[in-house]
Amino acid sequence: MLNAWIDSLGQLYDRFGYLLVFLGSLGENTALLGLVLPGGSLALLGAFYARQGTLSLLWVIFFAWIGTVLGYHADYLLGRFVLARVAGPVTQSRFGRRFHLAGRLRQARKLLWKHGGKAIFISHTVGHIRSFVALTAGATHMRYLRFLTFELIAALLWNTGYCLLGYFVGAQRETLQTVIERGGWAIVGALIAAYLIWRFIVPRFRPAHTAQLRLRAARRAARQRDTISAH
Repeated sequence: MLNAWIDSLGQLYDRFGYLLVFLGSLGENTALLGLVLPGGSLALLGAFYARQGTLSLLWVIFFAWIGTVLGYHADYLLGRFVLARVAGPVTQSRFGRRFHLAGRLRQARKLLWKHGGKAIFISHTVGHIRSFVALTAGATHMRYLRFLTFELIAALLWNTGYCLLGYFVGAQRETLQTVIERGGWAIVGALIAAYLIWRFIVPRFRPAHTAQLRLRAARRAARQRDTISAH
């Protein structure tokens, strides 16, 4: 069953592999499309099929890199020239509340304020606010050359590591086949469920957790002020 599935997808990647990797990486690294598109998965599969001989690993990394950089640039430009005008209505809309856009923008702003240009590196590892950092960088008028330099390096490192992971998994094809044959669809179901929970459910709890941390910090600050006043 696994081999049949891999072979079927392999035909698709044989014809459109580089395009899928590029468009997936581009879409995932734009603020709104990145909420629903599995761009990283498409790049990972591209590297997997590179190991099978369908694609070239270097070209997969290249197209994933270019797609990521262009996606970040789209958000940077959107933040620089549009965000200030539309942020309020969009974040307060049903869509904005559904995906906690206001909270994501606040988190991105804090990340940039705390880490500066290094936030571009960090954002590639934090999926739920990844491209919101680029939006905020544009909105706060981060110097373009500074943004470009950090993003070119960060996107290259991230996509190289991510694609090497897919390439390594591709080398374990027979092992995966054996594991799935023994574990059956229970393993596949568990993996899919874990991914869906990480992708769609866990981010919903982050704003509430952040609010609790802020409340605790405010209480600590109030106690410290009371202590100082008492002395």
